[in-house]
Amino acid sequence: MRVLAWVAAGCLLAATSAQATVVFNNGGPINNGGNDATQWIQAEDFSFGANQAVTGGGIYVDFQSTGATWDGTFDYFLFADAGGTPGGTLASGAAQNVVDSDSGILSYDGVRNIRLLTFDFLSTFNALAGTTYWFGIHLSSDYIRDDIAFATTASGNGHESNGGTLNNWFNNGQDHAFYLNGGAVPEPVSLALLGLGLLGMGGFRRKAAL
Repeated sequence: MRVLAWVAAGCLLAATSAQATVVFNNGGPINNGGNDATQWIQAEDFSFGANQAVTGGGIYVDFQSTGATWDGTFDYFLFADAGGTPGGTLASGAAQNVVDSDSGILSYDGVRNIRLLTFDFLSTFNALAGTTYWFGIHLSSDYIRDDIAFATTASGNGHESNGGTLNNWFNNGQDHAFYLNGGAVPEPVSLALLGLGLLGMGGFRRKAAL
């Protein structure tokens, strides 16, 4: 049983270390502006070829005027798909462990650098293979425009909701620069080994205590 415990511990460590792996990449910013994420909620679709446990990611943010100031609010949303537009909310909350860093990429006007915000979700989001989801962001404590934009990466299918009402989605014709972190959902055999290993460790400890 001690061998099984070590095998299970190895599986657990492998799953933990996989959490920082990029599992979806929508591309980096292309110095072409962005769409405001303070008056609007901005959303992008994503999907996977295999089940994924998504834990967080990174977004690229373009401060579109010299006076734009960010109040530190970063709310995220995960929506179901409703025929090519964001649907019901599957998860949402304040982004955790946010790190604001300089991307080294110039803003659209060549004055400032685009920022990279890395973050964690409140809890792991288990995404199913072959299913379309939408990742949304809002970067303000209110819905007054502050010219803090989700940086664009190409033309595409980005949607936005004015005022965050979630009932007025509009296709702005842009794709936005972000990526998601996570790891493959453990196969049932791995979960079984983990369970057996933990039982083995418990039995070994009880025996040692006698």
